[in-house]
Amino acid sequence: MGLGGGRFPGGWGRVVAGWELPAWVGALVQVASGRARGSRSRVRTLGCLAAPRPMSDFFLTNLELRESTETGEVAAGLSHASMEGMFLLQVNELAARGEPRGAVTVVHDIGDHGGRYRDFAHKLAEVGWAVALPDMRGHGGSEGDRGHSAGIREIVRDLGEIQDHLAYRLPDSPKILIGQGLGAVHCLTFALERPGVIQALVLVAPLHEPRFEPPAPAKGLKRLFKKTGARSAGRIGYSADQLTSHPGARDAWAADPLTHDVITVRAAEQAAAAARSYLPRAAEAGVPILVVHGADDPLASPESSRAMSGDTIEVEIFEGLRHQPLHEQAEDVVVQSIIAWLDVHVPR
Repeated sequence: MGLGGGRFPGGWGRVVAGWELPAWVGALVQVASGRARGSRSRVRTLGCLAAPRPMSDFFLTNLELRESTETGEVAAGLSHASMEGMFLLQVNELAARGEPRGAVTVVHDIGDHGGRYRDFAHKLAEVGWAVALPDMRGHGGSEGDRGHSAGIREIVRDLGEIQDHLAYRLPDSPKILIGQGLGAVHCLTFALERPGVIQALVLVAPLHEPRFEPPAPAKGLKRLFKKTGARSAGRIGYSADQLTSHPGARDAWAADPLTHDVITVRAAEQAAAAARSYLPRAAEAGVPILVVHGADDPLASPESSRAMSGDTIEVEIFEGLRHQPLHEQAEDVVVQSIIAWLDVHVPR
């Protein structure tokens, strides 16, 4: 049975691990839902990127979620007799090896998708973590206008739905959020808006001052008919060599049909608002936080990340790495650092 981004007729709802479930079952699932503590900011100096692993070990879940108003609130018009007012958010999941110690959700950057973190997911699974790799709205295999987000409220709702889904699978296990770039901002936003849901945060190259290219102004007669609005498409403006110093990873990014360069006006405005409002409040999250940053990141300031260091926030700066430390030749050093930190702060 296909698990793509299409809609299903006649009241079929949530799609879980290859099975279509009636909407009322989906509704029930929705309801069911240094190395020690303290501050340390460190710089790591690094001395091969393996071939990406296939997705065959993952199982696909399409979460049936509510569509949003333009400001990110839940939209009206939900019908259980059709898919009106609903959309599908794709999550690739990987089971832990052996007894699961908890669930990690990896939240990708703007223009990215969860499938690019499958190698990282395998390494987490090998040490006992179940892993969820969502494609956020407008990204990867999920539905939604490409590069569009209705904003902070919508993102918090969607991350909450993912955590509810994981809680149904692993009700008594700790939940961890790991975010890259803008995904790191979104993870922290969720932790502050929904206290008590997660037990630890890892913020990888958080975007302290998101900057994107606005839509190009219309010219000539088009100015009379084409107005810039919330869904008007601008450009993210990232280049592969800004993301990573590894040639193979740069080529993989450029060739990936699911990466893109689109961000809408509303999504860009809300990204800037989230970074401005929530990153300065990281210490209020009430959970241990690890901030990981490449010293050569041209898109997000490693010095701003270093300044986040505090009683519950540890910062590690890795020399020679750019914006995506998990897609560098020395990625294993970064991954092992994250795993070791989790071992201390979320013990078995």
